[in-house]
Amino acid sequence: MTRSSTRFPGRRRRVPRWVVVLIAVIVSLVVLSPVALVVGFFYAWGEVHADMRFPSQDVTLASCRRDAVTGGPVARIRVASQAKRRGSFTVHIRFRDPVGKDGGEGRSEPAGRSTVVFEDVAVGAVLTRDVAGSVPVRGGPRCTITEVAFLSAPAARASASATP
Repeated sequence: MTRSSTRFPGRRRRVPRWVVVLIAVIVSLVVLSPVALVVGFFYAWGEVHADMRFPSQDVTLASCRRDAVTGGPVARIRVASQAKRRGSFTVHIRFRDPVGKDGGEGRSEPAGRSTVVFEDVAVGAVLTRDVAGSVPVRGGPRCTITEVAFLSAPAARASASATP
């Protein structure tokens, strides 16, 4: 038996201070590393997407009315391009008849879909165009822009030249 164990039988050996510090540093790194990665990811995401605009921000529904002659819905679409370069906007519109088939104010009925393309729109240009639905409606129609896509002019030329 060693001399220390005979003198103090219940006493443990003392852990050196550098071991305690090393364990504390490792535990801190294990706990804080995921937090730092998440914070870094969101910081980088914000920097990369700071000036990003969606095409739907440039397109608005100016009006939605019933055509007096055909009885079909007509939507006036307005594009105010804030894109960084020239390009084409493709806008998909959905029309609904709020009166419905039975003439009541219950469920609205589909009144067609339509697509309009604004080609080669300059930066800062403001354009409007009327788009007509294919199905006549009984009352004031409901018009909804369902999707907007933007294709910049260089990308449009490249895709056109790639097609055989």
